[in-house]
Amino acid sequence: MNPEKLVFAQTVDALFVRALENRLTPACVEHLKRAGLDLDAKLERTYTLEQWREFLRIAAGHVYGGVPAEAAYYSLGERFMDAYFGTFFGRALLGVGKLAGPRRMLLRADLGFRAGNNFSEIKIVERSATSLELWMNDVLADQPTFAAGLLARAVALCGGWRVVALPEEFDGTAATFHLRWSEAPSEGALSATEDGSAGDARPQA
Repeated sequence: MNPEKLVFAQTVDALFVRALENRLTPACVEHLKRAGLDLDAKLERTYTLEQWREFLRIAAGHVYGGVPAEAAYYSLGERFMDAYFGTFFGRALLGVGKLAGPRRMLLRADLGFRAGNNFSEIKIVERSATSLELWMNDVLADQPTFAAGLLARAVALCGGWRVVALPEEFDGTAATFHLRWSEAPSEGALSATEDGSAGDARPQA
């Protein structure tokens, strides 16, 4: 019998307390409370994966109302990654990732996911020094673009430039992501996108 898929409190805290705190309307907060996430109380130690997915649906609808679901979930993934790297564990991972670079960071991505839930599995096939295929057994959301957004943001924060993260073969749970990036240019070559954010393939939200 497979164990129940659980998402740990630090994952919920990163997105709904740190990343979205100032963007959640009273109506959204109440909707989340009815779904099992009471942001006015101490977080539970774990939430079921289905609860987490419902929390994401609510956030996508309230925070990104009117935006296509693919783009809304991509942006939620980016915001999650920014906030997660602000946590105690996340800062340690980011420090190592910046030193190691995007490729080595991705090769150890399973450690980061395991710190946030009890079920994630990652398999990677390297294609070149700056591209690879990454398979996830569960994309953590209704849309694979949530995982695409967080993966692309992680690569960018670890030094990748013009990052592209394309999900394929999504079966409702698992998906394969094609990730590619460029080496960061020298300071003299930095353009208006000097923050190293994702490239033109990024869904707009």
